[in-house]
Amino acid sequence: MRALLLTVLLFTLPGLVPSASAQSENESIEWNGFLALRGGGIEGPNGWPQGGFGRFDGGADGPEDRDFWGRAEGQFGFDWNSTGSWRGRVHALARLEEDEVPGPAVGLTEAWLGYQRATSDRSELMVRGGLFFYPSSQENVDPLWGSPYTLNYSAINSWFAEEFRPIGLDAEQRFFLDSGREWSLGATVFGGNDTLGTLLVWRGWTMHDRLSVLGEDLALPPVFSLESDGAFGQNQRAFRTTAFGEDFDDRPGWALRARLDQPGAFNVQLAWVDNRGDRRLYEDEYAWRTQFLLLGAFWQLSERFELIAEATRGRTRMNFPGQPWVDADFDAVYLMGSWLNDLGRWSLRHDRFGVSDQIDRASWGIFDDRGQAWTLAWIRAVGQRSRLGVEWSWLDANRPVALASGASPDAGGMRLMLEWRWLF
Repeated sequence: MRALLLTVLLFTLPGLVPSASAQSENESIEWNGFLALRGGGIEGPNGWPQGGFGRFDGGADGPEDRDFWGRAEGQFGFDWNSTGSWRGRVHALARLEEDEVPGPAVGLTEAWLGYQRATSDRSELMVRGGLFFYPSSQENVDPLWGSPYTLNYSAINSWFAEEFRPIGLDAEQRFFLDSGREWSLGATVFGGNDTLGTLLVWRGWTMHDRLSVLGEDLALPPVFSLESDGAFGQNQRAFRTTAFGEDFDDRPGWALRARLDQPGAFNVQLAWVDNRGDRRLYEDEYAWRTQFLLLGAFWQLSERFELIAEATRGRTRMNFPGQPWVDADFDAVYLMGSWLNDLGRWSLRHDRFGVSDQIDRASWGIFDDRGQAWTLAWIRAVGQRSRLGVEWSWLDANRPVALASGASPDAGGMRLMLEWRWLF
């Protein structure tokens, strides 16, 4: 499996680099991206990127403490399209964060090569290979997997941004009906996501828009059983996990999806994902077995009002019985309404999320997580090449393992954030 992933990436990247006659009559090249400055006030514990129990990507010393938070970021995308049905993308980013964040300042988020062709007068086939975002999000519909609705993402898509990025092959068959509706069936074979589920158990659900990059080290909170003398600390790399990249067990994961789409009116999609991790320890990280069902829907209720929803339910497990191990169920759901008027776009989203520890052994840690969040955002285009956004978020979450680790079980907080973004 490791050889397959390397082959996919090696063949993908050269195909995305234009030749000396890069833009011919049969090719088009599009560059897009943005530079963003954001900051604001935050109340709540230290954020998860810095290794805290907080659910935002910034925080203060404790649940009732306040601090200022900020980040500078640039994202760059290169899209290549050929009239011969070939297309591809490279997406990278650079960001300036606090010194406590272990991840790199520059990294790769996407790199894939695809092919699309008609299979009849009413159907077409699309295939792509490489590193890509799983095509499920109902809110991340802007270029570079961005959201036009809010500055942070739902709990579901925040998790995907952190540690779910398939590396492999994806195929989709689309059928066009006389009514104008479209049916599509998709299948994905992937690797490089063996650690999927790590963050939901050790840390819990979060809300942010921070995209992990290929091979990035992510911080884990100071859970007592991850200490060097703890139940898991002798094996798990000290308070670190890899987002996605190397495949540990050479067992490909798979996913299936079905979608019904009435362009400009509604769509609904159902997907099943199984990373097929073998649950074993590889040097200093575990391969988790994570399986989940994902349902998403979008309704264009009027010319100016949209309703969006997604829900997931699944299970994640690590290691074999008889040793310290983890077995947890998880779920999350959100509903968002978005209204566009002359002053900009207004969006209100409500999230509910949870993790249920099926073992409940105190000496290992009880990894239950239950919470909810509200997000209110306003985003307005300023001229042709910039936008301004203001967002208020409130999150309530309780984490028993934080209390057992000497911290407050209150992992929630509030954040008021302002962002200016220059588009290119």
